Amino acid sequence: MLIELSVLDVGTRALIGFAIIFVIVALSAFVNFMIRSNKMISGHVDDEYLSLDAAYFHEVGKRERQEDAYFISSMEDIKKYGFVVCVADGMGGMKYGKDIADKIADKIEKSCPLSFFASTHNADMIRQLSNELYKNYGGAGGATLAMTHISNGYLNFYSVGDSDIILIRNNEATILNPRQNYVSVLVKNFALAGKQTQAAYANSKGRALVDYMGNENPRVIYTHKPMKLLDGDVIIVSSDGLTDAIPWQTLPSYMNTTLLGTASEIASRLKINVRTRKHPRQDNYTGVVITVKRGLL
Repeated sequence: MLIELSVLDVGTRALIGFAIIFVIVALSAFVNFMIRSNKMISGHVDDEYLSLDAAYFHEVGKRERQEDAYFISSMEDIKKYGFVVCVADGMGGMKYGKDIADKIADKIEKSCPLSFFASTHNADMIRQLSNELYKNYGGAGGATLAMTHISNGYLNFYSVGDSDIILIRNNEATILNPRQNYVSVLVKNFALAGKQTQAAYANSKGRALVDYMGNENPRVIYTHKPMKLLDGDVIIVSSDGLTDAIPWQTLPSYMNTTLLGTASEIASRLKINVRTRKHPRQDNYTGVVITVKRGLL
């Protein structure tokens, strides 16, 4: 009898020990879950919890042919290489605008995967491409370039010309890349001279580009330090045909404020709105909409 009690006591102690270990493990998992949940709720989202959704539209407008080109990278290896979007707008007043836009998109595609942490190198690659285009086409063609690279919740961008990279956050739109046209030069000169800058926008040559792809040694605007993205952000990469039809300040109104909506829904609303405006001189318009949402993986 004493032997049976002794055996039972040992078994009981073992069960109690296993129970204590189970409780400790369970509490540890719960605490970790609560910490991660609190980070997500408070807005300090770990990079791994941000997921992307993307959609595009690509319309001719009133021109005789489509002179915009675009590239959207695959999302299959997004964790490893990030996500690249490029829009190139061929300059319609130049002979080889379409050819150059197509070559820009092809070059970006062939250069992928791009290193996210080599923005200076990537900007040099873009400048060298422009120099090659200048040499091959003798300055008789040009296009713009607007490109974003998103990796682990951060954004880099690259820009030459007047295509747009727009961030919509907290129901406000911000153009991330300044347009490289004559208006920007006039505004800077007027401001330095202490003069009112309104007259710059009335200048008949204001839309003329001072930097573009296909020009020799253009100035490439790019992020030297990546931007942190947040849950609910929307990025739009587009040719200026979109913002000529829809003022960029009004773009947040095309987002569903109660429910952000998918990138496809937003892209569809923008495309239909430009089309229904029926502007007699509507330029080609291409846009890629990227939504950033909190994810589970």
